[in-house]
Amino acid sequence: MNQPPFDLGAALKDDKVLRLPDRLMKHDQDPLAFPDIIAGAAGDFSDIYCTVLEVPPHFMYISYLTCLGSVLGPRVTLNSELRPSPRTYVILLGESADDRKSTALSKTTAFFRDTLTDFGICWGIGSAEGLQRLMEKNESLLLCFDEFKQFISKCRIDGSVLLPCVNTLFEATRYENVTSKSEIRLERAFLSLLGASTIQTYERCWDASFTDIGFNNRLFIVPGGGEKRFSFPQRVSFNDLAWLKKRLGDVLGHYAGEVDLDITDEGREIYHNWYMNLERSIHAKRLDTYALRFMILLAVNELKDEIDAATVSKVCKLMDWQLQVRKLHDPIDADGQTAKMEERIRRILKLESLSEHDLKKKLHTERTGIWVYTMAMRNLQQAREIRWNKVSKTWGIT
Repeated sequence: MNQPPFDLGAALKDDKVLRLPDRLMKHDQDPLAFPDIIAGAAGDFSDIYCTVLEVPPHFMYISYLTCLGSVLGPRVTLNSELRPSPRTYVILLGESADDRKSTALSKTTAFFRDTLTDFGICWGIGSAEGLQRLMEKNESLLLCFDEFKQFISKCRIDGSVLLPCVNTLFEATRYENVTSKSEIRLERAFLSLLGASTIQTYERCWDASFTDIGFNNRLFIVPGGGEKRFSFPQRVSFNDLAWLKKRLGDVLGHYAGEVDLDITDEGREIYHNWYMNLERSIHAKRLDTYALRFMILLAVNELKDEIDAATVSKVCKLMDWQLQVRKLHDPIDADGQTAKMEERIRRILKLESLSEHDLKKKLHTERTGIWVYTMAMRNLQQAREIRWNKVSKTWGIT
């Protein structure tokens, strides 16, 4: 029997809170689980699409916020001397095919493209010159990469200034590079980025040209895993789609024109305490920048006229989560397969103790090989960096 289409509007009128089953969220089970902050228009979008697709809810939520930030980048800022805009550089991380990274990208961007007539988007760029031509037509542009490695390969072309250009436009809205043969001048360029990559590719595809200029810490990485639930996904109903478009229209209409959002005293105090206690490490770089940007995004997403304490608390949770996933998925630059495996084992076991089976599963030894795993474990045991707990039958850090 066919089930009736889900009607989010009716659910909201009845004051019912729509959320996916707890088994799909797993906040209490996984220390790296996405924080329970999904709400607002982006939350509605995530909820509806995740009732028909096997995409992790936070993939849809963050992808929606990235697209929303691209649209509002030129006109909504935080009332601060820094005047940050809600633009982000987001990379979805997961296993190939199973985690539905590309589905999240395609469905979210298609929704914005179909709803808005002036949504600037490009699915691939080959040079800074090409980027300039695109941004002459759209001052606000979202770069999308179904395979983020394509962008990395373009940046490695001899003579290309695509990497420094995109790197600069993360915080600035202008870029210039004038030579005897070419001239690149970008003014009021509001660039956002949304890409997808496998975890293995992300951890191993970088070189010094990216890390030396701090490109990696300009990326907000979003790892996640999908679950098999729908052998034949149904289509989102017309009513639900119309409701989502109305929700987006309400958000954009509420912030028409140029808007400076203020932060409440309570919110400022919460952020001050978080900022002053943020650890000093390579993984924490630019987390404060992203905190300010997501304050805007979360407030706008929930139609708030100011950034209140609840919004700041959510952002702090999100940044603490980002810090942990950065530590786990930071690019590995160790030489040799064994050294790389040793570093991955350290990172995983620092988060939690695991049985032999679970550790191998997280390391994907079926791909790297048992020999590399065995040698890495032996080296770490000899160096007394890891130990076996006979009682719990788990490996852990000494």
